[in-house]
Amino acid sequence: MVKIRGYKVSNLNDIVFSFKQEMSYFTDVPLPISILIILAASLCCINSHDGNFVFDDSEAIVNNKDVQSAPLLSIFENDFWGTKLSHKKSHKSYRPLTTLTFRFQYWLRGYLNAQDFHIVNITLHIIVSVLMLFVLNIILGRNNRKVSFYAAALFAAHPVHAEAVSGIVGRADLLCALFFWLSILFYNQCIFNTGMVWKSCSLCCCISCIAVAMFCKETGITAIGLCGIYELVIINKVYPIDIIGVLSLKYSYKETMHFLTLNRGSIFRYFVLLLALVILLSIRFSIMGFLAPTFEIVDNPSSFIDSLFFRVLNYYYIYCLNLWLMVCPIWLCFDWSMGCVPLITGFNDVRLLAVVILWIILGTFLMYTFSSSRSNDSRYVIMGFTFLIVPFLPASNIFFRVGFVIAERTLYIPSAGYCLLFAIGLEKLSNRWSSPKIFVSMYAMLILLFFTRSWVRSNEWKTETVLFNSAIRVCPLNAKVHYNVAKSAADLGNSTHAELEYKTALRLNPNYTQAMNNLGNLLKDRQQYIEAEKLFRRAVKLQYVTRYR
Repeated sequence: MVKIRGYKVSNLNDIVFSFKQEMSYFTDVPLPISILIILAASLCCINSHDGNFVFDDSEAIVNNKDVQSAPLLSIFENDFWGTKLSHKKSHKSYRPLTTLTFRFQYWLRGYLNAQDFHIVNITLHIIVSVLMLFVLNIILGRNNRKVSFYAAALFAAHPVHAEAVSGIVGRADLLCALFFWLSILFYNQCIFNTGMVWKSCSLCCCISCIAVAMFCKETGITAIGLCGIYELVIINKVYPIDIIGVLSLKYSYKETMHFLTLNRGSIFRYFVLLLALVILLSIRFSIMGFLAPTFEIVDNPSSFIDSLFFRVLNYYYIYCLNLWLMVCPIWLCFDWSMGCVPLITGFNDVRLLAVVILWIILGTFLMYTFSSSRSNDSRYVIMGFTFLIVPFLPASNIFFRVGFVIAERTLYIPSAGYCLLFAIGLEKLSNRWSSPKIFVSMYAMLILLFFTRSWVRSNEWKTETVLFNSAIRVCPLNAKVHYNVAKSAADLGNSTHAELEYKTALRLNPNYTQAMNNLGNLLKDRQQYIEAEKLFRRAVKLQYVTRYR
C-alpha cells in the first residue's frame, strides 16, 4: 500500500483515480490568477472609453431633463427616457436608479462628459465579470472552480456585451447584473450562516439587492427565480424527476412530511422569496398604472401577427437568433426592427429549420433533466439553463409585448447561462480526451477571438457615423438603419448621401413618417418645394390616420 498526496491506494484502479485527482489539482487555476485573467478579458471594450453619446444615449441622457435640470423627484415619476409614466406613449421602462447614476455624474462634473459615462460602464463590466466567478464558485462547488473560471472568462470577453458596455444606456443592464449577482451571494450566505441574526441580515440584503436590481432594470426581478432554483437544485439536490414523483404521489405522506421537516429553513426562505415577488410586482405594476405599454407594428412586427401559430413560430425564430448571437456573435447590430428580421408567414420558409433545431435542443434538455440521472453534472446543467432562460423571460414576449425584435443588451445576464453550459461541455470533453491541453489551447484561442471581436465592435460604438454604417452590413433591409445613416450624413453636411439613404428608408418602409419629414426638409432647403410639399402632406395624412384609427 502506498500514498499519493494523502490518498491510500492498494490497486490499479485506486492509482488511476489518484492520478486523475493529481491532474485535476494541476489544471485548477488559483483564485488570484483567475481574477487577473478575468479582469484582463473584461477590458475588451476599453477602447470605447473616449466615445461619444450615440443612438439611445441622446434620448436617455443628452435630451433627458431628468438627468440635468428637472427636479430630482421627477426621476421617480418618469420613465427611463424622461416621459411621464402616465403618458400613453411611455414605454413604461421604469429604471430610476440607473437614471440617478446619470444625474449624479452630471452633478459631479457640472456638464455631460461622455468619457466619464463610458469609464463607469467599463468599470461596472469588470466588477460584474469578477463577481460572476464567485457566484459560479458557490454554485459549482470547490471541485469545479476551473469550470467557473472558464465560464467567467468567456463571459468577460463575450462580444454580445459590447452594446451594454459601450452604449451608455446599457448601464441599466450592467447595474442590474451587479445586484443580480450580489443577491445570489447574499442568499448563499443566508443558507450557510450560523445564527438567526446573520441569516436574517443576509436574507434582507438579498431581497434589497433584488429590489435595487429591478429598479435598475426590470430583469432584476428574475433573480428571485434564480435564488429559488439554486436552493432547490444545488442545496437540497431535488431533481425534476423527484418533483414528478411527488405530484404523482410516488412518495408517501410520511416521506414527504419528513423531507419538509428537514428543510424548514428552505420553506421559510421560499415563503420570503414569494412574498418579495408579490410585493415587488405589485409595486412595479402600480407604477405602470396597471397598463401595458403600447408599441407600433414597426417596433415588434411578430407580436402583431393575427395567427397565434405563426406568431409563436416567429417568436421561436427570434429565440434562435438570440441564441446564435451568443454562439457566434458575428452579426451585431444596434437595431433589429423595421424589416431586419422578415416574418415567417408560410411553411416553405427555410428558416423553419432553425426553429426545428431549437425544438430538438430543448427536447433533449427536457429529456436529460427529467431522466433518472442524479449526477452533479445534471444539476449544473439545470443551473446553466436557468441562468440562460429565466433572465430572458421579460424580453421573450411571453408575458407581455416588448418594444423590440432583438436587443443585444438584454442578453447580458442570459449569456452567463450560455457561458456556463459551454464551460461544462468543454470540461466533459477534456476529461474524455487523452490530451486536455488541446482543449485548453482551443479555449484560449476562443477567448482571444472573442476579445478581438469585442474590441472591434466597441470601437464601432464610439461614433454614430461608424455605428450606423456598420449596421447596413448586418441589416440592409432595416429602414431605421438607413434613416439613421441619412440623419448622420445630413448632420455632417453630406446632403446627397442623406437624400439617397432617406429614399432607401422610404422604399423599405413607405409609411416611415420621420423619414418623410426629414427628406422633405432637406428638399425644401434645396428649394425643391413641390417634392417637399408632397412628402409633408403624405406624412401629415399618415400621422392623422395613425392617431385616430
